[in-house]
Amino acid sequence: MLNNIFKEKVKSTLFTILGLVLVVIVTIWFSSNKVSADVWPIFVIVSHIDFGTVFPGEILQEDFTVIYLEGQEIDVYYRIIQERKPLPEEHPEYPNGGDPEMPGYYMNLCPFLEKVSIDQEGDTEEEAFLGPDDTSDIWTIYFQVPAIFGNVSQDHIGGVITEGGEYGCDVSIEIID
Repeated sequence: MLNNIFKEKVKSTLFTILGLVLVVIVTIWFSSNKVSADVWPIFVIVSHIDFGTVFPGEILQEDFTVIYLEGQEIDVYYRIIQERKPLPEEHPEYPNGGDPEMPGYYMNLCPFLEKVSIDQEGDTEEEAFLGPDDTSDIWTIYFQVPAIFGNVSQDHIGGVITEGGEYGCDVSIEIID
């Protein structure tokens, strides 16, 4: 009887070990066959644009450059995207403050930003191109500061917002495959 218990225990342990080995082999096989990465040969010169404190009616601008890293022979199509900017964790109103309609985010600055290519190459924010024959694109972001509702001057030509506060927008580059 003791011999049968020992055989069953060995058999159970052997199945457990074989099962674990099978799981490890399958995991390694899937991970080695599914990992891929694309490295795109572009570089953006500007990491952060901060317009700081602004006043209604001001028109501010900042430039950034998208550069093609030479030595590659592929064409790169990209677009400029903008998204709501989340409050950083160190912000005193994080995570429930900021925009009352979208807590945890700054109020939306995105509708007041315009991105314009100054190279006159036909690039748009929806589709732009870089390659061996076009190695850089210079963009200007224009910010026409909106007025606050109830405090709009007669000659104001920009947008209008309902309340003052901290506004933000993340602008980034997205590669189009």
